[in-house]
Amino acid sequence: MQTLMDRQQKLLLKKFHTLCGKAGIGEENKRAIVGSYGHVSSRDMSARELLDACEKIDISMRPNAVELDKWRKRLIAAIFGWRKALGKPSNMNEVKAIACRAAQAESFNAIPLERLRSLYYAFTKKQKDLEMVGELTAEELNYSAWVN
Repeated sequence: MQTLMDRQQKLLLKKFHTLCGKAGIGEENKRAIVGSYGHVSSRDMSARELLDACEKIDISMRPNAVELDKWRKRLIAAIFGWRKALGKPSNMNEVKAIACRAAQAESFNAIPLERLRSLYYAFTKKQKDLEMVGELTAEELNYSAWVN
């Protein structure tokens, strides 16, 4: 009977070869990829190595994937910062839900690049506005205490 890791590795091996076919990677280039991990055959690669190779091939097939990933991470950080400025704790699921509602998207990964950028700037502006209001309020309270 196969273990869970064996099944996982078999699925990743199939995914690796499927992605290589979709990307138009020939046998020589496939051997070069496998060789870069110190193996002769893709069957010798560990699940972690196969996953890494699949991710790299997938990114090379979608050139803007790196850009999307970068803006997704920025948006997540901006929303966490905004929630922190409000004094409300958050978790990743809440933050992604806020982003989806703001973008009117079904899933976080479905938000297009331009929308990610605009939401990032909107949430960082909200965060700065909250910080500025907090500073102004503190100054006003200090002034009121000094006058009285």
